[in-house]
Amino acid sequence: MLRFNSSEQVGEKQLPQEVIFMAWSPKRDLIALANKVGEVLLHRLANFQRVWSLPPNESTGKEVSALAWRPDGKSNV
Repeated sequence: MLRFNSSEQVGEKQLPQEVIFMAWSPKRDLIALANKVGEVLLHRLANFQRVWSLPPNESTGKEVSALAWRPDGKSNV
């Protein structure tokens, strides 16, 4: 379960996998999530629509160890 908290709760979502890392974008309109199976997901806060995803890297066995945004909000990808 993922809860959005600031001064008040704005939503609650059930997710199929346990979230191990999350990071808000600098504008706080997007949230990046990494889950226990190794997926990285990007959701828009307004409607929790998935806008991007990266599947687990099964070929190398590497795991997600952190999430971070560039301060200017631009992508490094």
